[in-house]
Amino acid sequence: MEKFKNSLGKLTVAAGEAAVGVVLLVNPEGFTKLILIAAGILLCILGALSCVTYFRMEPAEAALSQELVRGLVGLVAGVLLIYKADWIIHHLMPVTIIYGIAALFTGIVKLQWTVDMARLHQGMWQSSAIASALSIILAVVILSDPFSARRTLWIFTGVTLIVTAVATVLSAFLNTRKKHQDIS
Repeated sequence: MEKFKNSLGKLTVAAGEAAVGVVLLVNPEGFTKLILIAAGILLCILGALSCVTYFRMEPAEAALSQELVRGLVGLVAGVLLIYKADWIIHHLMPVTIIYGIAALFTGIVKLQWTVDMARLHQGMWQSSAIASALSIILAVVILSDPFSARRTLWIFTGVTLIVTAVATVLSAFLNTRKKHQDIS
């Protein structure tokens, strides 16, 4: 059962990477706008909750909490993300860095899986190592921003996510297949 959960986790990460990659290829600016608006809504909710918390606290405790400041900053930042998402996308190219950081994070997670597999003397850890290395290398390329055209970078980011997802699925498949051969 534990092996199934591990493979399911890898396949879930791969499915997420592939989905984001495809959406980035189809409509990168629309997807980024959606992410910015969702983050803005979340900040507004958290900001409103902080404001409510502030007014529900005892005055002495509230004076020391900074909840009102956190709430108002969250609300302002959230409203800006919601209403200025297009401006952020068109004027702040570093938004793509978010995708690079996400790819780096998934590469590090895959590195953990690889090290765990190697330490447990499980076969086929090499395929997981390749998927991990590919994710990390491609994330570094994304984060170094070697492209001058934004559209090219979006396409590269989408393809990168799809390639790393395929590598993860192959790694999980080969590892599961190897385990079944060992059992037989």
